[in-house]
Amino acid sequence: MSDRPPRPHPRGLSRRTLLGLLGAGGLALATGCARGTYTRPAAGNVLTLNNDVATWSDAYAAASAVLEQRTGSRLAVRAVPNQSTYQQIVRMSAQTDATTDLFKWWNGYRLQDIARAGIVTDLSAVWDHAQEQGWVDPVLRASFSFDGRPWALPLYKTYYPMFFSRRAFAEAGVSVPTTFAELLEVAGTLRDAGVTPIGAPGASTWESIIWFTQLLIGHSPDFYEDVTAGRASYLDDTATAAIELWARMYADDLFSGPDVDASGFPGQFADGTLGMTLAGTFNVNSYTAAGLGPADVGMFLVPPVDSAVEQAVVVESAALCVSANAHKHEQAMVVADEWLATDVQQAWVDQLGDASANPGALPTGSLVADLATDVARVRPREVTRYWEASPPVLVEGNVRDLSAFMVTPTVDNGISVLRNMQDRADAEWEAWRA
Repeated sequence: MSDRPPRPHPRGLSRRTLLGLLGAGGLALATGCARGTYTRPAAGNVLTLNNDVATWSDAYAAASAVLEQRTGSRLAVRAVPNQSTYQQIVRMSAQTDATTDLFKWWNGYRLQDIARAGIVTDLSAVWDHAQEQGWVDPVLRASFSFDGRPWALPLYKTYYPMFFSRRAFAEAGVSVPTTFAELLEVAGTLRDAGVTPIGAPGASTWESIIWFTQLLIGHSPDFYEDVTAGRASYLDDTATAAIELWARMYADDLFSGPDVDASGFPGQFADGTLGMTLAGTFNVNSYTAAGLGPADVGMFLVPPVDSAVEQAVVVESAALCVSANAHKHEQAMVVADEWLATDVQQAWVDQLGDASANPGALPTGSLVADLATDVARVRPREVTRYWEASPPVLVEGNVRDLSAFMVTPTVDNGISVLRNMQDRADAEWEAWRA
């Protein structure tokens, strides 16, 4: 952790300019009816919440109804669907009187970045309460902390399992693999049957991190945590072995083209032309929307590359923050204290369709509930998604390099990419720790 003082963010925007940016970003009230102004508290018992996912309005409304019963306060959600605009709005408004009371962010180093900027509230007491009630797994606390204190709560919990088409598996005569060697055999059988074995987008998106992360943790979860924390090198043997395996899988035609769009995967699962895809459990909603259910889609944890290595799974969890300059700071802290309560989380995940950080709340009748049962049985090591596991500038540069590898997935190009990543890591870790 760095002990440098909070870094100031630009204050060069006037209130008029900021409010213009808010309007241009499509700021809208998704739940609640008290609009008010951006520079004054919302009326009555309403707390404002900034969020970048427009499709979550029903889930927020469901959670808000239970929170109102528990706390007397309800949520009015301002949705900014464009992520870049959203980040600008949160960072800039947090320095003014135009901030919302709560807002959605990211955990890991992205949260650390705004924590040391002084725009979020220490939630140590809230975490202590949640842990005492059994509402959250204490292992998650570290990825929401900076300088030994937690600065946000888990908004949800997404696992990264392998989705598979039951039709494609049945028609190819294959079953769920229990080792990585079996996974490669299943993929080869699907390929020989004329099925795309694994859908893997990432030519120009953040999704290029998915298989890189999986192959690193499949070789060594310890190494993954070391390299993302700057304690190991991307040129170490483990990273080289992972990139070489990834290249061999491409050479064996086990992946789709990297320019595919994952939005087409549900239809390909339904007609049996795609076998598998490694993705976050939040994607289950796209399969449900396409009319697919447990009879059509399954999920399994990807086995480690070496059977002697500890089973691990990537976990993604957005952050719910209380603005340091919240108009209704006291009420926002009360709501934060109840956010992880089981009945609030049950209402939330039943609409969201994904898992909760509260182990007692699972989405009713969802594929995710079945996977969560497997996770509880296997108890894999949970590692933070790569996007949040290192300083943002480092990750975003490495995403571009990994995308370039997916376009030209040769061993030589992979080694070149790892060199670029390590050069960037040397520079960005020095800047982060300065």
